Amino acid sequence: MILLLALLSYRWSQGTLPHGGKSVIRVPKLIEAPEHFLSTAKGFSIDLFADKLNQPRKIAIAPDGNVFVVLTRLERPIKNQPHAVVVLSGFDKAHRPTVRSTWTKDLDYPFGIQFGFGHLYIANTDSIIRWTYAPGQTAPSGKPELILDHIPAKGYRNHWTRNILFDSVFHSLFLTIGSVENLDREDSRRAGIERYQLDPTGRIVGPRESYASGMRNPIGLAIQPGTGRLWANVAERDYEGDDLVPDFLTSVRPHGFYGWPYAYIGNHHDPRMPHKPELERTTIVPDVLFLAHSTPIDVAFIPEGAVVTLHGSQNRSVLDGYKVVLIPFGANHKPSGPPQDLVTGWLPKWSNREIYGRPAGLAVMPDGSILIVDDWGGKIWRLRRTR
Repeated sequence: MILLLALLSYRWSQGTLPHGGKSVIRVPKLIEAPEHFLSTAKGFSIDLFADKLNQPRKIAIAPDGNVFVVLTRLERPIKNQPHAVVVLSGFDKAHRPTVRSTWTKDLDYPFGIQFGFGHLYIANTDSIIRWTYAPGQTAPSGKPELILDHIPAKGYRNHWTRNILFDSVFHSLFLTIGSVENLDREDSRRAGIERYQLDPTGRIVGPRESYASGMRNPIGLAIQPGTGRLWANVAERDYEGDDLVPDFLTSVRPHGFYGWPYAYIGNHHDPRMPHKPELERTTIVPDVLFLAHSTPIDVAFIPEGAVVTLHGSQNRSVLDGYKVVLIPFGANHKPSGPPQDLVTGWLPKWSNREIYGRPAGLAVMPDGSILIVDDWGGKIWRLRRTR
């Protein structure tokens, strides 16, 4: 798989792309997993941190070490989808949570979650709210404060996700907004990342800024240590065959254009859209390409590089993704090689339909271990170094 990724990345970088082909819808089927079904790269081990969670998606580590989990809508047709945040606390000797508390159930398609300015921030699909937060707190002390409203709501299938992230010095807040359609001309606020300036109390001041555009569905956000640079995962367009269009991870250039809906991977025109030559020529080539439809959800930096969860394909004849990968970075703070498998096993080797789960959210614990959310499986896994 790594060699294939390297070969495809080379072809794409040289301007040689696979042809579009017949599109296949292959929705996975969740089945019960056996014991010890996950495998890790050498130097790592994985164990179960929490289970029996109702559709966890994103997580954040509170200043006191408690784990806040966003429970929210998934692709699975389940009634009474949760729109809540729960707190995992009361850790035992193995540092597994023994207490679960409900922070709130009064949310609207929540996704992004951040701590800052003595508050807990949550991004609904159409607004950002916050509560005051003190270490040890597992329930709110009052009603939330509205920080931003009139955000374009929902979107194409799962493009309701609104992620948020503070910059490295907490002077501004980034917000992701996905597209309404798979491929179409849309409102300028769609398919991109916005930036908002903050005052010293963490409230938004001044007008919104379009920070990046042409991103069909930006999902994961992370600030790179040492550079303060913003990185983003983007799920690209569907229905162009198995190998188009590649999803990607990229450093985000301020006011950069990344192609959607007219082009991709630089100046490669999408034939389903009219030509926009001047705009197509400005399309930025992403830093890291993933196999098409693998659906990167979250990204986090560790000393070795960037960790990315690949939620898995539903628009491909042969399933891909369903794993966690590591993109190594060099001394120049840039990717130094293709994605490497870090955790695998959610997609059994014998299967092209049945799965054991789908990795989604990420969080790095104070001790350096990595929490990985399996949203379909309702679990959180803990990845640790063994060396």
